[in-house]
Amino acid sequence: MLITYFWNNWRYSNAPEGQRPFEKVVGLSKYGFITSLGIGTFDSVFISQTAGFWNTVNCMSYWVVPITAMCATFASVAYTTTKIRGKDGYFNYVLASLAAGGILYRWQKNGPLTHSWTIAIIACAITKKFGDLTDFKPFPLHPVIREEHTSFPFDMTIIKDIRGPRPWE
Repeated sequence: MLITYFWNNWRYSNAPEGQRPFEKVVGLSKYGFITSLGIGTFDSVFISQTAGFWNTVNCMSYWVVPITAMCATFASVAYTTTKIRGKDGYFNYVLASLAAGGILYRWQKNGPLTHSWTIAIIACAITKKFGDLTDFKPFPLHPVIREEHTSFPFDMTIIKDIRGPRPWE
């Protein structure tokens, strides 16, 4: 019940920038937690093939803790820079992305990897901010798309039954 409450009510974009910091941190961290939980599970089962409870916890925490911390850091730095500067803009998201990249560097200890991913985080953050400011949706999902492809619109049988449809059909 608590999970559905956080999932449905706590969103990053519910409040304008510079307001409700706890909601923004939780709203962004939940996506990082779910994503890193999936990556950690994949690593534990398929790549590392951990044997035992504590080895699995160690492997999962290798992914869950830093990615969730990156999301929380991004939200808090974006909030703080908005409050300090007094205005909302791209600079806040770039600075927040650089802070998240700092956590990525301390986690991976690999400069080229960190620089590449930090630039990718900056690009995604700027695209998100551009979408917020201009109502641009980079991946629009119209509700009709989900409804159109739920079932086949035609009969897929090769040989028709000569007795006709059954009462349960």
